[in-house]
Amino acid sequence: MKHMKFDDVLDLDKLPYFTKSEGKLFLKKEYIPQSGIIDSHTHLGWWYLFGRPINLSKKTKETLYFFPEKDNPVDFTQYTAFDYLPQNKKRARLETVRAAIDSSGYSSTHTIPNRLEEMNRLGIKKSVVLTIDFPVISHNSDSVLHAIKKNEESKKRLDVYVSLHPLEQNKEKKLKEFIKKGARGIKLHPQIQMFKPTRKGAYEIYELALQYKLPILFHTGLSPISPRWQQKYVEFSLFEKVIKDFPKNTFILGHSGVLDYKRAIEIARGRENIFLELSGQPPSIITDMIKLNGHDNLLYGSDWPYYPSVLPLAKVFLATEGMKKEVREAILQGNARRLGI
Repeated sequence: MKHMKFDDVLDLDKLPYFTKSEGKLFLKKEYIPQSGIIDSHTHLGWWYLFGRPINLSKKTKETLYFFPEKDNPVDFTQYTAFDYLPQNKKRARLETVRAAIDSSGYSSTHTIPNRLEEMNRLGIKKSVVLTIDFPVISHNSDSVLHAIKKNEESKKRLDVYVSLHPLEQNKEKKLKEFIKKGARGIKLHPQIQMFKPTRKGAYEIYELALQYKLPILFHTGLSPISPRWQQKYVEFSLFEKVIKDFPKNTFILGHSGVLDYKRAIEIARGRENIFLELSGQPPSIITDMIKLNGHDNLLYGSDWPYYPSVLPLAKVFLATEGMKKEVREAILQGNARRLGI
């Protein structure tokens, strides 16, 4: 593969897929699938603890990504989070937790209008918004569901996977309320929510997901910017046990296990109900996934706003270069449609 290292995200206009205008990248029309692209892994601004609610309907001057568009080299031979320069890694960590005390930071720019603007530039027709909540100190699922319903365009183009926690009381009652408000799936982040996927309360969530026919998207793998003590919550053997114990559930493995991608491939191979979401993975590994696993359960995801959507999108294009058109289109939108997105 050519063009594996770039000066920064905006330097991706060196690739044939993109053009740059007024400092922003656009996907060329000839590369946009007829029915558009589906991004299966995004977030909107969050707040919790002492933070104040974010105005998710506000258009801001710019989107402040945790991984900056400028002046941070990008190396497509490795998992994306390894690319953070030290000062930007520190900033990403601080801004991730800042919303607990101050909602005026980066998260305040992660709004619906900003998301839709970026989707329009890159031919993204729909996005899945993943929420993260704690049992008593946050209401992000409710906030996101409410904000998206305010606007007809966002209602059509943004699906919501709501958050539950194993310590949550009245899980079924809360989930039913979320479903009435438009929830399409469940997002679980064992690392941030600090629980092991095999604990009893988590098993209650899997049972509810099966009962109400909702897919579950797990965050899997330890990000290189995360503290090592959180590794115990995302040991891949925990996800393997859950999948074994719940063979009929539909699970999406976010980030494809990060560095445990080989185990993710092994557990997903030949299973129609296990999907691998690709955000962060380099083109060479995505290509290996296609060769070893097939392409029918791979999903394009960006992890926006941690990363500009164009960054993981470029990796899918490079990984599928020279392959049949249907391979790329399945990853960009066809497989997500099978999930009802």
